[in-house]
Amino acid sequence: MSTNDRLQKGDTILVTGATGLLGASTVDALISRGFKVRGVTRDVAKTQPLKDKIEVLYGPGKIEFVQIEDATKPDAYLAALQGTTGLIHLAVDLGSVFAPDASVDSAVRSATDMTLGLLKTATKIPTIKAAVVTSSNVSIYNPEYGKDLDVSLKDYNEKSVENALAVPKDHPFRTGYIYSAAKTRSEQALWKWFSETKPRFSVNTVLPHMTIGQPFNPAEGVYSTSTWLNELFDGKLDSPIVGFLAPGSWFVDVRDCAIVHVGALLDTSTDGHRLWAAGQPPVHVNEVLKIWREAFPNHELPPDFDLPAQPKQNLDREASTQLLQRYAGRSWTPLKETLIDNVKNHIKA
Repeated sequence: MSTNDRLQKGDTILVTGATGLLGASTVDALISRGFKVRGVTRDVAKTQPLKDKIEVLYGPGKIEFVQIEDATKPDAYLAALQGTTGLIHLAVDLGSVFAPDASVDSAVRSATDMTLGLLKTATKIPTIKAAVVTSSNVSIYNPEYGKDLDVSLKDYNEKSVENALAVPKDHPFRTGYIYSAAKTRSEQALWKWFSETKPRFSVNTVLPHMTIGQPFNPAEGVYSTSTWLNELFDGKLDSPIVGFLAPGSWFVDVRDCAIVHVGALLDTSTDGHRLWAAGQPPVHVNEVLKIWREAFPNHELPPDFDLPAQPKQNLDREASTQLLQRYAGRSWTPLKETLIDNVKNHIKA
């Protein structure tokens, strides 16, 4: 803990999306630091494996789950927020992005309603001192071949919104554009609300890059980029991860990403800021395959991809690096370690 901490051990923190890749690691990061967690899920029946693991590691009474099926409804979180001192909003409505009839307007509306609904409800809870909302690097930019970038936290990804509105429904990148547009517009709406409302609690956004690593949640399921990375490891070339790596962004170990969220929640020095969660600079997809070939020489991997050189993406992550050092006592997890950790249990299956 830090002298800048605004919350106390034993406080209850609300975490949305608590069973997902980042959510479960965030739960672990909070409970291991002495907090209790109230996790929001759409299906409480599926949370037992995670609850059991938490109890084995930390004892009983550290986590409870509440079920909220439609988080876009007004005051959907009112009961769940009672008695909490902070919240970390990780959940995203992927259905509004990946549905066959998905539209830019519906995806933006869903993301914005979910985020602002939670924050507006939080203003009714006098005990809340801090809120952290997960945005994404795609709310600022999408990497492009042949274009090195100096990226600023002052920017927004207006190009993704234009692309999402312009491309036909059968365009191969339309889903990615819609996701980027939803993240861009919902974060803009958050900061507009923040500047106009000036809530009594602090607000931060964390912008993760490609978050990978072994899921903390032991339940079987699809854990977004971690699962998709396993698919590439198995030679599935139509996995969504191939698109994410062509070209790739920075990488971040899921445990590091979770700690940045927790640090933003606790540390008063971050108030009102956007924060990167960016662990290692982007590498070519063939470098990912090379790392695996060296670590698992007997595993058959797909051949190298015929793709252009990986563009450079320069960004200032000093604030989040300091949070990681302050709350974990270390720097960012090396990419090689995370890539091996992501698949090491999968290869045994």
